[in-house]
Amino acid sequence: MHRLLLFLSLLPLLAALILRKLHADRILKGSRVVALSGEGEALAQRMLISMGQEHTELRIKKREWAGAADSGNGWLSLTPELAAGKNGADHGQVALRVGLYFLSLRDPASVARRRWARRFGHAFPIFTLVVCVFGLFVGKLPLLWVMSIVMASLGLAACAQILTVTTNLQAAGLASVVLEKKRIYPRLSDEESVVAATRAWAWYSIVPGLISRLM
Repeated sequence: MHRLLLFLSLLPLLAALILRKLHADRILKGSRVVALSGEGEALAQRMLISMGQEHTELRIKKREWAGAADSGNGWLSLTPELAAGKNGADHGQVALRVGLYFLSLRDPASVARRRWARRFGHAFPIFTLVVCVFGLFVGKLPLLWVMSIVMASLGLAACAQILTVTTNLQAAGLASVVLEKKRIYPRLSDEESVVAATRAWAWYSIVPGLISRLM
């Protein structure tokens, strides 16, 4: 039984890893070496102003839990690294956050489901791992079952990410339209690099947080 559970858990994990490799990792690696003149905070401000959201509060959070909301009613947050970022990958992540903020104004339920999936993907496998390790030490769970249950939690987390990745893709599409139609960047090459990175970041979080940290 535990072998079947282990096999079924691997399927969504492998799917998530393959999708991320195909659509994110290579693109982000290249965009990290693309130097841009402006900082990420300035990019967010320009995007917000171009869409009539100049009154949105831009917050810089020094510490940010991976599953924490990065936007809300009238506010958008960036980490200090993203706010000061000057490469294509940083700008792409900023653009995706702005895109998610724009999408939350149109479809808050979809963004809320995506946030729940992110939190679930980070917290559930870790909680399961702690419980299983405790069960192993007190002699209640065999090692093979511990491995199977932990993998099952990762498989469920991967399913949650896969089922809600369309929200990220919609946000990336919105952000790309703003970048292209509003001419945020003076050079076409910069625009293309950031648009590609924005779409890549949309796929990046498809891998559950515990596995993503190990990659």
